[in-house]
Amino acid sequence: MTITDEIRKTVTTATYAAAGTADLAAEKLRELRSHAPELREQAQSTFRVYAAKAKETYGELSERGKGAVETWRAERAAREAEEAREQEASTPEVIVERAEPENGRLTKGESTEDKGEDASPRV
Repeated sequence: MTITDEIRKTVTTATYAAAGTADLAAEKLRELRSHAPELREQAQSTFRVYAAKAKETYGELSERGKGAVETWRAERAAREAEEAREQEASTPEVIVERAEPENGRLTKGESTEDKGEDASPRV
């Protein structure tokens, strides 16, 4: 057999393989098209089942989340209350007494409310 004959045979075989692939794909598409209505119904049925499960799971997760958030808030409140008690216990008590000015006049930054008097200055 000559080289030309071998090339012709190889090309012909490859061409036939490509044609066979195209024919097989067309046959599968025809089969798929004939089953489309039942496949559509099966897909819709499956979707309804999973949608119902998703809704149920969503509700369960919502309830679980609500409980978790309430627990976390209570834990945080308890922690903050404990920190406040510790802070209060470690803070020394400071008592500040205010002395009245001797001359009865207001000093800079002092208000009449501090003295319990009206706002008119004394002359």
